[in-house]
Amino acid sequence: MKILSQRSKFSSEGMKITLLGVFLLLSTVVQGYGNILSFRNSSLLSDPNDSLRGRVYEHASLKGHKFIINSNIGSPFIETFIENRIGAGQTIDLDIPTIRLSGGEVVQLKGELVFTALNFEYQQKIKDWMAFNANIVVSGRLGNKAGSLISEGVNVFTGYQFGWLFKLYKNKEMMLSGTLDVTNNSVTLVDLNKFVQGIIDSGKITKDNKLVEEIPGLRAGGGLRGSYAFNQTFGFTGFVNLRNGESADRDNANRWFFNFGLAFDADLMPKQKVPIGFLLGFYSLDFAGAEEALANDPKNIIFQINYTGKDDLNLGLGVNYQTYKPVNFDRSINFVNIVLGLKYFF
Repeated sequence: MKILSQRSKFSSEGMKITLLGVFLLLSTVVQGYGNILSFRNSSLLSDPNDSLRGRVYEHASLKGHKFIINSNIGSPFIETFIENRIGAGQTIDLDIPTIRLSGGEVVQLKGELVFTALNFEYQQKIKDWMAFNANIVVSGRLGNKAGSLISEGVNVFTGYQFGWLFKLYKNKEMMLSGTLDVTNNSVTLVDLNKFVQGIIDSGKITKDNKLVEEIPGLRAGGGLRGSYAFNQTFGFTGFVNLRNGESADRDNANRWFFNFGLAFDADLMPKQKVPIGFLLGFYSLDFAGAEEALANDPKNIIFQINYTGKDDLNLGLGVNYQTYKPVNFDRSINFVNIVLGLKYFF
């Protein structure tokens, strides 16, 4: 018998409350930084009564424009910094496929998927034309109800990356850098649906039917990052990456992975004397260890708002809308993630 239930609806009121809370938190942090470090802003002016539009930025800037940096897009600038990011998200109106056991349609499940991530990155400037960087990331995805937990299980992603950033070209309004990096990732999958299906098909628990599966992935490659300043207010940043490494399907040879992204940003400080900046961008990024289960690479639209009152601080709150389609889904999965990032330049 086919038992149907209504699809789970995304709680718009809950998301609004969450967004409001995070924005209030960001405002409090920004105000605290402004009060503690306001003397430094004043020292940058020859006269405290002068306009801030004559301010000269030292970090991540061209043509008097301070770039709003998003970690998914990256930056071509050869500088020393430390960065920490924390994020969380949830699917929107997840349409879970009907579970089929032994060829029979059983039940239409309901629920949403929640996502959390923690990322730490450090970059050290070695020469004016070269920097070394290292990155550690831990993230998890699981269902918030029994239905989505049974259907999608639990995914835990851990990984690290180290690489080099090389300056290729720079003038007063443009900078282009190259990257070389090595990435080592591990994805742990807890697939309840597949495990139960295997027991029913074979009548017992077999060695090949694993509840928990770990998929490692080692990749190496390089890419390009570039930034262009139109004027003091507007800028553009983009990247392309090409890597070769292990596929999630161990029966296949190594494969190539191509990623790209771009973003436009605006800083209101030089002209409006308001320490706020905005970024709007797009990037495509593969899911390491899960590419065989996806019909297409995840596509991401990002919006970010930053505090730009301090030259050596990149403090921003980002909203990321992500969409991708698993091979066993009739509809795409849509995520909304909120990320708070703090980057400090030395």
